[in-house]
Amino acid sequence: MSFEASLRTSKWEPIETSAPTTWTLALAGGEGIRLTDYVERRFGKRMPKQYCTMLGKRSMLAHTLERTTRITPADRTLTVIGTHHAAMALPQLDGLSDHVFRQPSSRGTGMALYVALAMIRRWTPNAVVTITPTDHYVAPATAYVEQLQRAKNVATRLGDRVVILGVKPVEADSELGYLTVGEKITDVPEVRQLTTFVEKPTASQAEQLIHAGALWNTMVTCGTVTALWELGRAADPRLIDILDSLVPLIGTSDEDDGIEYVYDAYLPVNFSRDILEQVPSRTCALELTDVEWSDWGKPERIETVLNLRRARAMQPVRVGP
Repeated sequence: MSFEASLRTSKWEPIETSAPTTWTLALAGGEGIRLTDYVERRFGKRMPKQYCTMLGKRSMLAHTLERTTRITPADRTLTVIGTHHAAMALPQLDGLSDHVFRQPSSRGTGMALYVALAMIRRWTPNAVVTITPTDHYVAPATAYVEQLQRAKNVATRLGDRVVILGVKPVEADSELGYLTVGEKITDVPEVRQLTTFVEKPTASQAEQLIHAGALWNTMVTCGTVTALWELGRAADPRLIDILDSLVPLIGTSDEDDGIEYVYDAYLPVNFSRDILEQVPSRTCALELTDVEWSDWGKPERIETVLNLRRARAMQPVRVGP
């Protein structure tokens, strides 16, 4: 099946099963508007940042999936891309993501995520899913993957709650989301219940949140299909009602028409603001430790990390005792 003829392309058609398994859902549909000028200056053309080689020899998208494929293989990785991203995305996804969903239009991270989740729900309703952005800097990879695996294990153990990876803030950044955490969960003491979720607070609010022990939201999320589906239902029941009708169409000749209908019938949905912020009681947070994390949504963040890495590389290596 040619990619241009279908909104979803799969190297193999997933076999429906009720057996427990895992999936990775990678979000690469953003246009990176805020970085347009920066990307054009560095690379001589305009393209979304996740497809750019900001560091090393691979794109941010490839770096992300090379980390996640350590715990979930390419044949259970589904990547969401933008309407016109195919030419950039497909070569980079080869060998890293066997399933690709090309959005018919832009309707926000929430819509992209839940339509893709409807596909996984059809194929493997008992799966545990890791949802990840594809434009973040993470190092070291090994420590990050170990903690991501721990988050998946926690999500499996809890069953009915969604686990979000959080990071201790280093500054009061008003363009990020903040997770206010409460009591430790008895069964899993390293995980704390979320009490509030604040997306893009004012600078003064961010200061107050940090003082109260809030974490930055990485948006890396782990949960069973059921937990994620019910999280969506609690926040936006009409959206999930529509998607309940889409699920049985996945894998049939009506799949594309069903997806087009959903995108045409519904307003944009932001996963952080419209879903997570509405029902924090269904979520909990696991703090990333000994891992450097940065949301590369602004040129300043990218240059800060690159300059730090250059400075480290120039430090003399000590030899001997």
